[in-house]
Order: sequence, then structure tokens, then C-alpha cells
Amino acid sequence: MCGTVLVLPPPRHRSSEAAHIRARGDGGPDVVENLLCLCPNCHTRFDAGALVLTDGLMIFDTVTGKLGEKITLHRWHFIDPRYVRHHRHRWTASGPAPLASAPKLAEH
Repeated sequence: MCGTVLVLPPPRHRSSEAAHIRARGDGGPDVVENLLCLCPNCHTRFDAGALVLTDGLMIFDTVTGKLGEKITLHRWHFIDPRYVRHHRHRWTASGPAPLASAPKLAEH
């Protein structure tokens, strides 16, 4: 989401985290179509609803109310839109005031 690459000493070299789009505790499966590869900060923000995705996979910051860039996907990585919609609905259905300024999240 942010483009940050965590560089570590060998043998790991780089680090990222697998974030479930629809949380496992909320019925989300442990499949590639339900995962994002994120830095620890974006993972925490995504899990807390500070970041959600539009249907077009653009990043929406629910704290600032700003629509950001489209996420970068590997050419073989397919994300199931059902998981994206579930995550977004969980955090925006009765969310704070900034969300009212972005009623067209599903259209982007």
C-alpha cells in the first residue's frame, strides 16, 4: 500500500506481513485471494479500518477521508472483491464522519 520495503540483515533480507482482507476471525479464509502483502504499519492500519480498499483497489484513508493510489499487485495475484467489500463494509457501515465524504468508494 505504501511502497515501503523493510530491508533486514541476512538471512531474511526483506520483511513484509500477510494481511487477511476478510479477517480469519470474521470468517475469512486463509487463501491468496484474501491476502495482501503489507508493511507492519499498513497492516496495523488496515486491520483497524484506517485503510480500506475500493472495488477498484484504490486505497481510502478513513482517518483523513482521502482517496489514494491503486494498490500494486503482482501480475499473478488475484484479489476476490467479496473480501474487499466485506472489509470495507465492516469499517465504513457505521464509521466516523470522514467516511461520509466518500460515498462512492465502490465505484472507484
